[in-house]
Parts: sequence; C-alpha cells; structure tokens
Amino acid sequence: MKEEAKRKIKLGCAAAGALAAAVLIATCPIPGLSYQATAVLGILIMAIVWWITGVLPEFVTAVVMAVLFVVVAGISVGATFSTFASSTWWLLLSAFTLGVGMKTSGLMKRIALAIVSKFPRTFRCQVAAQLVTGTVLGPLIPSLAVKGAMLAPLAMNIGDELGYERQGKRATGLFAAMLVGIRTVAPTIVSASITGYALMATLPVDVQEQFNMASWFVAALPWLVVVLVLNYFLIMGIYGRGEKAGSGSETVGAPGNAQSLKQSSLCCGTRFVGAAGCADSKGGCASSDSYCGQANSALVESSSSEENSQAARGLGGLHQASSAAQRGLSERLKAGEPSRGGTDLSDNQGVSDELGPLSVVEKRMLAIILVTVVLWATEPFHHVSAMAVGLAALVAMFVLKVIDVPAFKSGVNWTSLLFIGIALGLGSVFAEAGLNDWVMQTCGPAFQALAGNPYLLVLGIGVITVVLRFLIVSEVAYLNLLMAFLVPMAASVGVNPWVLGFSAYALVIAWFAKYQSPIYLAAFYAVDGKMAKHSELAKYCGVYLATCLMGLAVSVPYWQWMGLL
Repeated sequence: MKEEAKRKIKLGCAAAGALAAAVLIATCPIPGLSYQATAVLGILIMAIVWWITGVLPEFVTAVVMAVLFVVVAGISVGATFSTFASSTWWLLLSAFTLGVGMKTSGLMKRIALAIVSKFPRTFRCQVAAQLVTGTVLGPLIPSLAVKGAMLAPLAMNIGDELGYERQGKRATGLFAAMLVGIRTVAPTIVSASITGYALMATLPVDVQEQFNMASWFVAALPWLVVVLVLNYFLIMGIYGRGEKAGSGSETVGAPGNAQSLKQSSLCCGTRFVGAAGCADSKGGCASSDSYCGQANSALVESSSSEENSQAARGLGGLHQASSAAQRGLSERLKAGEPSRGGTDLSDNQGVSDELGPLSVVEKRMLAIILVTVVLWATEPFHHVSAMAVGLAALVAMFVLKVIDVPAFKSGVNWTSLLFIGIALGLGSVFAEAGLNDWVMQTCGPAFQALAGNPYLLVLGIGVITVVLRFLIVSEVAYLNLLMAFLVPMAASVGVNPWVLGFSAYALVIAWFAKYQSPIYLAAFYAVDGKMAKHSELAKYCGVYLATCLMGLAVSVPYWQWMGLL
C-alpha cells in the first residue's frame, strides 16, 4: 500500500509539473521573454519536477525534454544536441573508458590500496588524502570533468577498502572531499580548468598582463586556504561521526557491507569474509564472541518458532566457523600478514600490497594513463586537444588488450553519458532562446547597487552567480556574459576587473540540480551514483558554497592591501 501511495504521489507531481509547464507556455506571462524562451523555461521546470520525483529514469526524462525543446519551443536540433558534437562529450567517453580499464586491469584497486597505505586508516586522514590528491592534480589536467570521472571510482574503491557503507555518511564524506579537492584549486590556477582560460580572455589586455599564472595564484591564495581548511573540518563534523566502518546495520550488496547473519556467509568477530568488519575496528577480537552471541540472540528472537530451530542449528556451526576464522586471522596478524577485506583491527594500521607485482595488463594500463595525463597536462605546448588524446588512449586500451568489446559495452555507463550530453546542451538551448541576455539585463541594476561596498560587491556577485546558474547552465557562457557587463562597471567604480571575475568564478559551480555542473555529473555517474546519494550531496553543495563566500570575505582586506579594491 505504501508503494502504491508513493507511485500515485509521483504521478501526481509529474502531472502537476507538466500542467505548470503547459500553463506557462500558453499564457506567456513573463515580460521581456519571447514565446520560445518561455516555452524553454516551462519545459525545463517540468523536467526538473520529473527528475526530483523519479517518475521516469533520468535519461528518459532528458530525452523527453530535448524532444519538446525541438517540437514545442522550436529550438534547433543542432543546439539541443550540441554537446554530442562537442569535444566535451567525447572527452567524457574516453575518461569513462579509462576508468573501466583501470578497474578491469586491477590498477584502480592497487592505487586505492597504495593511497590507504600512505595515509593512516582514519577517516580524517583519508579525507585529507582526497583533498590533497585533487589539489595536486588540479593544475595538470585542464578538464574538471575528466578529473572527476577518473578520481570518483578511486575514491569509491578507497571507501570499499576501508569498509565504508556505500551511500553511507563516510562514503559520502569521501566523495565530497574528492569533489572539493578537484574543484577548489580551479579558480586559483588558470591551467586547472578550461573555464580559467575563458575568464582570462574576458579581461582587458592590461589586466591580463598584470595577472600571469603566478600572480593569479598569489592573489587567490587566501581564498584557496580558507575554503580547503573549512571544508576539511566541515566534512569531518558532518560525515565523520555516527557511523563506524563495517557496522552491522549496513546493507549487503557493496564491498564492505554486512546486514545480518542470515545474509552473511561467515562472521568472524571483527569482519565478515569478503566484507567489512561487523564490529568496531578498535574493538579488537576480544568482544567478537559477545558480539556474535548478541547477534545470534537477536536473530533467534525475531524469527518464527520453526525458523528459530533452524537458525539455532545453523548458528551453532556458524559460531564454530567464526572461532576458527578468528584463530586463523590472529595467526595471520601475528605473522605480519594483512587481513582480508573491510577494516583492520587498528584504524592506524597500514595496508600491505596484497596484489603482488604488477601484472602485464596493469603495466600496460599504467603506461597508457601516465602518457595520457602527461599529454593532457602539456596541451598548451603541443596543442593536441584533450579529446584527441583521450580517444587515442581508448584505442590503445583495445590494441593492447587491456579491455575488450564486452567490457566496453558493460563497463561504460551509456545511459549516464546520454543524460550528460542532453543536460550540458542546455547552455546552447538557452543561448538560442535568448534567455542568457534576458537574465543579465534583468539583474544588471542589482550589480550596480552593490558597487558602493567592497564586501557587498564581491559577496553579492557570488550570491547572484549561485542564483543565475540555475538558468545560465554553461559556466563559460555565464562568465562571458557577466564580464561583458562588469568590466565597464569595474572601471567606473575603480575596482580591478579580476576581482569581479574571480568572485563569480569562485561561486560558479553548483550541483543543487545535476544539470548545473559537468564535473559533478562526470564524478557522480563515473560510479553510477553508488557512492553517495544526490540528495545528500546537494545539501553539501550549500555548505561548500557558503565556505566559498567566507573565503571571498576573508580575501577582501588582502585584495585591498594589494590595491585591487
């Protein structure tokens, strides 16, 4: 009955969204907007409602939206599906395929174990590892989406190795740290994102000469430090409490998870074979008998009488197997051997390399990934596009037999790539409908009103950016439109245009709705949405943007000291 009620609610919400879109399109009540622009807004509102309610799979709703753009709003097919003809989509395809190769070759697991072994096995140290990794790799690869597609599976593997429940608090925290690490460095180093180059191009020539890569980083450094430090402590406070690795309440189905003795093949006090520990990693083996005894009692009490007798007979053998496994585990630990799966007895215990020497396939995959990353990082020198490099890597994986056709078909998330392609095409749709120009003209007076106070100016630009990014989907398009308006204004109020551009760039990322951010889409779907729930990550988006605003506020005195404000 509950499922039927939920289904009716979903259908009702979906119908309400479609009705709201139809009314908006029919009445066209928004001044300054053409029928085409109003129709685009109405269709988008309907799609968002459908995405929220889950009435259809995400990619199906995206296809419906695209078809309505063409049929109802009169948007050209080329604009609606422009992403599929762009380098971005093909670059994402190659990045997703690289992830498949790293996973199937075993290289991903090896790297995950290496990272875990270099940092203590505490949650706080692994969060720091994710922030450091994203920040260090930031300047090397100019595509945030590619970095997200590559590092998200790595973060999920690390969480699995530590026994974190997928979509649980700590796995969500690791995903957030990975995303923050990749993105936060982008506004501070021009080469860390294509958007940085686009913003640089909007600045006057004399300002471009003033801000080379080094001086840009120096001016943005306080913001970077504040945002990284605040997010570290916030992630620890939000996700680092209340959940223990391999807790007994986790759901079977992902590595590191265990639900109950009825669904597990073997409980050994500190861990399930092939899964994470069923007790706190700090609890050791001393409490394992009592833990399993309590679990047995709870199981017997919750079963029917017939099930009780069967469970009692089965659990007797299970307990004996548990004791044997426990003794074997203790002997392996005394001998210095690593334990298998889940969380070790000590959070600070390192992980040994369980996989032995690199296999031939791993060596080939390692060579491919190293060459690819080097070529991506040196693109300004050789001028070979990142897309061409990525597709060459894809071909190399087939030639060197790292992956085959079945792995390519099953490993790449094709429905996600379809959804991403249509969602990222919203920027071209909005531009053709004239929505971008209307938004900037409508909000122009608000920017002018903020110019009198430096704090209100930079924070106001940030807040307005967050709001307008729901409508102007392309980050590059938004910054181009914004700077076309703000550069003349900056000259009139005596403010360096770089400050205004950076203030917008600092807040231009948002993932409240999935379609807003290519990096978020790439990272989220690189792990098929299995590591963290979008609803939880959307909540953290607000937290992250708040830290970005705080970083801007702290930077105002610094910029005044530098003579930029």
